[in-house]
Amino acid sequence: MSQLVVTASALNLRDAPSVQGNVVAILDRGDVVASIGASPDGHWQKVSHGADTGWASFKYLQPVMAEAPVAAFPWFDIAVQEAGTAEISGSGANPRIVEYLRSTTLGADMAASDETPWCSAFVNFCVEKSGFAGTDSAMARSWLNWGRRTDAPVTGCIVVFERSTSPSGHVAFYVADSGNEIKVLGGNQGNKVCFADYPKSRILGYRVPK
Repeated sequence: MSQLVVTASALNLRDAPSVQGNVVAILDRGDVVASIGASPDGHWQKVSHGADTGWASFKYLQPVMAEAPVAAFPWFDIAVQEAGTAEISGSGANPRIVEYLRSTTLGADMAASDETPWCSAFVNFCVEKSGFAGTDSAMARSWLNWGRRTDAPVTGCIVVFERSTSPSGHVAFYVADSGNEIKVLGGNQGNKVCFADYPKSRILGYRVPK
């Protein structure tokens, strides 16, 4: 069963492969769905997302990976499986995000809340779960000192961005080139793990293992 990512800001999931079909759910940009089948004309894709199953316009879906990840980056497959993990509103915390945070050296109090910035923790969790050493830091810019720099990014390598609202920046996994932007898979993107586009002007560097 292949996986697809939603590229529209909002995509209707319908109970029939037609614009006349009833809307059963609305998917957000970056949501990852499982492909079940296609309509005879190829314009509609039957997909499942969580507890919802229905038809969505194939025009606004694309394969999760623009290119196959290289074997050197086994953490990317782990990251894809984590897509959709989201913060819990209110006083609760998603235990999976807490697990990401606990993979770093954050204190117990900070690591117990999914309100703590967790993009670096997500990358660290995936990298360490794949058998590599991470930075163990919750600071995104810590990844600028990890591995070695590359100017030829491929799917699965790590990319660090500057961020005007945070001196720590942002870190995620590179997916594909999108012109003036790049598509990445990361955590704490809209409070969840998802695919998103970021401007190239904010890139501080790409990193790969030594």
